[in-house]
Amino acid sequence: METSTAAGTDVTRWVLLSDWSTGTLTLVVVLCLAVVALAAWNARALSRPRRTALLTLRILTVLVLLGLFLQPGRRTENVSRVRNHVVVLVDDSRSMGLPGSGASTRLEDVKAAIAAQSSVRDRWSPDHVVDLFAVSERIRPLANLDEVQAHGDASRLLVGLSEVGQRYAADALAAVLVYTDGADNGALGAAVARGDAQGAVVRDTVARLGVPIHAFFTGPESPPKDVAIANVRFDEFAFVHNAVSIEAEITVTGGESAALPVTLRRDDVVLARRVLQTRDGETRYPFVFEFVPDKTGKSVFTLDVGVLEGEPIVENNRRQFVIRVIRDKIRALQVVGRPSWDERFLRQLLKRNPNVDLISFFILRTPTNLTLVPADELSLIPFPTQELFEAQLGSFDLIIFQNFTSRGYHMDQYLPLIRDFVRNGGGFVMIGGDVSFASGGYAGTPIEEFLPVDLPRDLAPNGLIDTGAFKPQLTEAGRHHPITRLSLERAENEALWAGLPGLTGINRVAGVKPGAAVLLEHPELKTGGRAAPVVVAGGLGQGRVLAVTTDTTWQWDLGPAADGGDNRHYYRFFGNAIRWLIKDPALEPVRVQADRDRYPQGVEATFQVRVLGTDYLPANGAQVRLEVERRSYVDAVAAPGAPEGVGPTRTEVLLQQPGETNEQGELVVRWLPPGDGAYAVRVRTMLDGVEVSDDDVFVVSADPVEMRQIEARRDTLDALAALSGGRVHALREGWADLERRAPKVSRVNRRTDEPMWSGGLLLLIAVLLPTLEWTLRRRWGLS
Repeated sequence: METSTAAGTDVTRWVLLSDWSTGTLTLVVVLCLAVVALAAWNARALSRPRRTALLTLRILTVLVLLGLFLQPGRRTENVSRVRNHVVVLVDDSRSMGLPGSGASTRLEDVKAAIAAQSSVRDRWSPDHVVDLFAVSERIRPLANLDEVQAHGDASRLLVGLSEVGQRYAADALAAVLVYTDGADNGALGAAVARGDAQGAVVRDTVARLGVPIHAFFTGPESPPKDVAIANVRFDEFAFVHNAVSIEAEITVTGGESAALPVTLRRDDVVLARRVLQTRDGETRYPFVFEFVPDKTGKSVFTLDVGVLEGEPIVENNRRQFVIRVIRDKIRALQVVGRPSWDERFLRQLLKRNPNVDLISFFILRTPTNLTLVPADELSLIPFPTQELFEAQLGSFDLIIFQNFTSRGYHMDQYLPLIRDFVRNGGGFVMIGGDVSFASGGYAGTPIEEFLPVDLPRDLAPNGLIDTGAFKPQLTEAGRHHPITRLSLERAENEALWAGLPGLTGINRVAGVKPGAAVLLEHPELKTGGRAAPVVVAGGLGQGRVLAVTTDTTWQWDLGPAADGGDNRHYYRFFGNAIRWLIKDPALEPVRVQADRDRYPQGVEATFQVRVLGTDYLPANGAQVRLEVERRSYVDAVAAPGAPEGVGPTRTEVLLQQPGETNEQGELVVRWLPPGDGAYAVRVRTMLDGVEVSDDDVFVVSADPVEMRQIEARRDTLDALAALSGGRVHALREGWADLERRAPKVSRVNRRTDEPMWSGGLLLLIAVLLPTLEWTLRRRWGLS
């Protein structure tokens, strides 16, 4: 029975107030049936009227006692029906800011359509609560539609629907309304693209909601003009001198046939330029770019596609990313004038190093050697100068001239190429001998231009080499330079050098060039008023050069072993030299690194600065200056007078901040980039009166997945509606006739129980019935 009140509805029903278990109740019912059956068996000899009377009394008695046991009562509850929820999801991804069917945007059309349903919302209020959410990558509750902006960087409708299912309990939903342009770039869009619109991922998400999903489609029926870089695939790490592949997929919609330039740049250098010829009916165009990096380090790569006339969105025509080029192996070329112990030990050291890919050539005969047999019968091959120093030169990281003369082999035409190799970042070592340095004819050649020593021109040939024995000494620069650091402890390092065996013979030089560092020197022999250099480090442009003016360093490999130790010092010296020559970052005195290669817009960048002193220990209190600049690369085709393949770089300095390192020689700077683009961070400091710097690059980009595909897609909405029992509607269609689930959940406001078993009448009946049965049974002769 129901009666309505202002506070709710009163519902009255009969209930059992006892709390007996099911097992107990079953046992009691079985006992009652047994008692009735026993009474019928006991009265079987009586006449039918008497038997019926006794059986009726027994049944009534059992029923009365059973009622007392079960405790029947009348329960009155005041209940209110709880409204369920109609969830409205409004797509606020960036594609919703594009033009809709008219002059307004897709999102503005949606806001107007929802606002027009205010009267329907009022009629639904007794049964449903309408909840508004914005959805892009996640759902976000909305207090009103005015706060919705098309700022989301992706549209993931299935994620939003899944979060709705987690937010509401079972039976709490009436329906879900989705307002979107269907440009989904999550699991739903992927499922539709591969023809699996009713796949497990979509089906399970819809099934968990259990209510109709009504999709309201917004956007133009025909796709807008747009060229977008939909995807770029690349390895974040590449190896120097190894081919790198960058795969791109470009989509074109809404445009007529056109020829669009596609350009790939590394920093401001154009690596490749193609032409995209669009075709009617075709929207996706794959591109593959390959190049071979010739240097290590991080670079910003930019992929640009031309713009269609009248294209509303151009930001998706460019993608910028960072690739870090590292060494797979150190590729070294060792050229030896003639076999020797020095060559043998160094070659063995290089071959043992698993990080070195070594190519060695030994000159055993020259083109002027007298031979008495045809050349094709000789087992030795001519020196391949053209292949090594022209065709393959750029593939090497390090070149070693070990007692190798420049005379013969047509070397004059290749020496300028070696100079350019060093200037562009290569490493070079010249090791002494009787046909090395000035004795090898290098004075006045392009090789002397980058050697850290000056070569004499006026000494007689027998005066170019001193053959005396000596023990090289560490200079002040050598005490802290990484090449001559055999131990991290300064005192131990000096003791180790003092304990190494002496050497024999040295190539005489005219002097040391400005800026070069003498690491080891002769204890007695003088050159230009100072000790003759034995090991000198220098450089040219971006490259580094090492001069070793003796050919007996191999003797360092014998001393420690003879004393019962090991020969690690010879290997440590040349290992350090190789690392320094190839610019191992761990040996650089100044470093700056951004904590990411790519930052989303609005995320703070963190720069870590490290400075080592001249002793290669952390520089406490070093004064540094950190700069950040934004770089813009301009197409060389559009730049009059620009060299082929190179576009001018526009730089905008955005931060100039001085600082001081801590006890660990470190400084941390945090900075918020103002917008997207390619950035470079540079740190400068002074070490021994010389400015030293380092830089790093990074990219700031929203890189919205949403803008890679801006075409409105009705087919993605068809999948949701079909699986849920809903429909796809146009924006002008209202809510009045939408299918939705009625509320099922009620709330009990108060409850009253009235027991029916504790009244006096029921107790009197419970006593009288068995008494009357007992009296009749005695009178009729039953025990």
